[in-house]
Amino acid sequence: MHPEQIKADIRMAGTTPAVIADELGVTRTTMSTVIHGRCTSARIQERIAEIIGKPVDEIWPPRQKLPKVERKGAAA
Repeated sequence: MHPEQIKADIRMAGTTPAVIADELGVTRTTMSTVIHGRCTSARIQERIAEIIGKPVDEIWPPRQKLPKVERKGAAA
């Protein structure tokens, strides 16, 4: 899901990301990074999923693991 859709769904459920952050004892910045998928937190993701009534993996689909790329020295 797009982060703006997640935030809209949270608001439609009658709360805000800031209220959830306060409830969970995390910063608003942490809440934002989880909503945007830049980091993960099972506790935050599960609470958001509970609030908006969707499974975690529907909100944040599992990312496909990319193959490791080896560096071959400095760029010329």
